[in-house]
Amino acid sequence: MKNFRLLIGLVLLSSMILKADAFVGIIKPIKDIRLSVDLDGTVDKLYVKEGSFVKKNQKLLKLKSHLQELELNKRKVIWKDQAQLNAARKNREIQKSLLDSTQELYDQTRAVSRDELSMLESKYHILNGEIRMREENEKKEKLEYRIAREMLSKYTVKSPIAGVVTELAVQKGEWAKTGKPFIRVVNANVCYIDINIDEAYSSTLKVGDNIDFTVEAKSVTANKKGKVTFISPIADMASGLIRIKIQFSNLKNRVTPGLSATINIDAFSKPEKKSLDASRE
Repeated sequence: MKNFRLLIGLVLLSSMILKADAFVGIIKPIKDIRLSVDLDGTVDKLYVKEGSFVKKNQKLLKLKSHLQELELNKRKVIWKDQAQLNAARKNREIQKSLLDSTQELYDQTRAVSRDELSMLESKYHILNGEIRMREENEKKEKLEYRIAREMLSKYTVKSPIAGVVTELAVQKGEWAKTGKPFIRVVNANVCYIDINIDEAYSSTLKVGDNIDFTVEAKSVTANKKGKVTFISPIADMASGLIRIKIQFSNLKNRVTPGLSATINIDAFSKPEKKSLDASRE
């Protein structure tokens, strides 16, 4: 009977120790991106497959965009065509030269009438107005070209991060719909533990604290150094626990994101409860 009581006592003691300094959380990567297309369309090219490592801004896929490419080329031709603007500028130079010589002749000899001089001035101002109008049109044409180029870029999906393609739920020739994620890119070089702990322990921590801890997952036990990046200001109503995040380096990918992990953290020291009177002193 004594042995049975001793056994029960040891079990209770071990559970208290686990509760005191061991917590179960989920390992998550800091960078976990799910991508979709900006426009509905048919997949024309796939540049990657599941398991591919991609760099930041690397192309992942391209939708059919033949009409948009034609539109872009048209806008570029219109923008770059400056024949009329150059001709107007050349005419202005000729008109300015003629106006200056006529003005000089009028001032010195009055060999030309004031009406002739006024007519030349009017033509010169008209040409100036025409050139300003064509210059403004050129700005609009350049802007329309840039808009067409931006629209064309939306037919290509690029990775916003460096990482590994872990999901590719679309094939060439399939219809891709806006807002429906079908590519997932993950970078697990930096991860965090998402755990819930008792308020008695979370109260000893603050954001920015460095912590040494041990992660015990299914296939690996690893000693890690991490930093507290988040402490929830509220407790879970059901459990009364506080959610925290501990970020750590995982460059060698020893720890697999998505698995649960038991975290033993020596830095968590449960403070002794003080009486209400003592806390007031």
